[in-house]
Amino acid sequence: MNFKWLIWPLIAVLLLLSASAPLAQSPSSVSIYSIWIRLSLRGFNQEEIESLLRNMDPKNIDGVKQQLRNTVISNLEAKNVRERFLTSRDSDDLKSIRTSIETELRFAGLQNDEEIKRIIKNRFGIPYNRL
Repeated sequence: MNFKWLIWPLIAVLLLLSASAPLAQSPSSVSIYSIWIRLSLRGFNQEEIESLLRNMDPKNIDGVKQQLRNTVISNLEAKNVRERFLTSRDSDDLKSIRTSIETELRFAGLQNDEEIKRIIKNRFGIPYNRL
């Protein structure tokens, strides 16, 4: 039996399969930022996330927190939180603003971050703890 005609198509199929198979990511290639976001979207609060990431470099964790703070601030700016606060007329308006802020903090996993609350107060003029 002569199987020489099968060798080239078999090699071509193997090459196509090996090229199309997704490569597994090594744990080091996954960023701490994406881990933090995934955990926060799964419902973990800030303390739980920090506890899970306690073996990571503290400088990297601080960098991720700063990125998250910047994201929260830009999202609140996009929602015109300052203008909504300045033009609020009743408690329902203030409740809506508080809900927007709480939602952003929860999605970023920064519910208990005092730094972001200070930034919100300075940037938007909103004393978050008094809403």
